[in-house]
Amino acid sequence: MSAKPRMLVWTFIFGLAFNILGWLGNNLLLGQLWDEAGAAAQAGFAAPWPPLIKEGVSLFSDFIYAFALVWVFANAREKSVAFALKLAFVIWLAGAALVYLVMVNSGFLPLEISVKTSLLALVIFLAMAPLLPAVIKK
Repeated sequence: MSAKPRMLVWTFIFGLAFNILGWLGNNLLLGQLWDEAGAAAQAGFAAPWPPLIKEGVSLFSDFIYAFALVWVFANAREKSVAFALKLAFVIWLAGAALVYLVMVNSGFLPLEISVKTSLLALVIFLAMAPLLPAVIKK
């Protein structure tokens, strides 16, 4: 398989792993906090689309993070675990951490669930990043 299709396959695999691990963490570790946040949400606040599309949109962001991680790593000169970890941190900081900060600032989520969910994303990104050198060859 050539480099581009292989990169897309690994993007899909990483995105799927991010989604599964995120779902497990958000439901098993943070479920009560998410229930409390949902109960405290403003009455009448709802996404402007049907539930199926709402779920798709919530899953799509992990594939965007996966694409950024795999694509930048595949096109970088350095292919080390250390670089993969740094890259995962930068993508987390510019993506997940920033998004949750905005959600707190706008009043959509309480600080505690935002921080914990953002840290969960960091753990997932850092756990997956060391796989990059093994699957994306020089």
